Amino acid sequence: MSIYGEPWMTRHTNYYSDPDAGTDALLNDATEWLKYAHISIQFLSELVQERGSPDARRLSIMLDGIAAFIEMGARSATQAHLRAQWQQVRDKAVHHAEVP
Repeated sequence: MSIYGEPWMTRHTNYYSDPDAGTDALLNDATEWLKYAHISIQFLSELVQERGSPDARRLSIMLDGIAAFIEMGARSATQAHLRAQWQQVRDKAVHHAEVP
């Protein structure tokens, strides 16, 4: 298998958010990534129930993919939290600047 196969891709996945995305959009992204992880786990569970244990290589790839979905969801949620905090700080600064 080449160095840039599926395991490499799932371990080198990054989440880049739109710099203009608001907190709601980022939380929606996080929810979507976590839904992907949930569906993947359900699929894996059904696969194991139907066929018994899957081969180790495929199981490893699926688990790496699920971990990547969860990581991207967590990063998106973290970005949303940071943007919400930043917005609060900006709003307070604007409010203090407006008060004579």
